[in-house]
Amino acid sequence: MKKIVFKPSKSVSFVGFVGGFCLSLFGIIYAIPNLGVFGIVWTILAVLVTLYYAINLFTKKGISLYKIEVEEKNKKSK
Repeated sequence: MKKIVFKPSKSVSFVGFVGGFCLSLFGIIYAIPNLGVFGIVWTILAVLVTLYYAINLFTKKGISLYKIEVEEKNKKSK
């Protein structure tokens, strides 16, 4: 079995991390005080997005988006 994983590149992870961080700040500063439960849900989701991209940006292994297992067949010589 050969495993193939797909995860965001470092540049995509950086953009996602910065965007998620900005959305998290927005949630803490504006959404929670003014929008109630929706603001709390917004902020939790923004923090989760930020954590996902931070793990992919700052670690070597990261979290893969997709995992595919490919079965290799052995070719027999005739």
